[in-house]
Amino acid sequence: MLPLIAVGLVVAIWLFTRTGVLFAISVRDGKALVVRGRVPNALLADFAEVVRRPPIRRGSIRAIKTEHGGRLSFSGIDEGREQRMRNIFALYPASQLRHAPAIKRPTLGQLAGIAWLAWFFDRR
Repeated sequence: MLPLIAVGLVVAIWLFTRTGVLFAISVRDGKALVVRGRVPNALLADFAEVVRRPPIRRGSIRAIKTEHGGRLSFSGIDEGREQRMRNIFALYPASQLRHAPAIKRPTLGQLAGIAWLAWFFDRR
């Protein structure tokens, strides 16, 4: 019974930590992949352009809900490009983020919100 409770607790914590995330984008070798959430196509294209030249080897971009819409959180991306993406993100109001199209034909990794699994099943 104890292992079942432990698994349930881990799943509950995992779900709770994801509630404040609007979207998560994983970056590998200059390509951007939506892992979780909804991202307007134009915003994703702009972010993909920023990470493409010169290519970022590995990184992540997350939009976190705030009172006034959202803020970006980065990992593995240099400060100059972080600022460029913040400037691009500021052009999109919260309503556009909430009403962005869902991922078409999401992979198992995207459904679970796990980046390495999403890249493994990526169909591009």
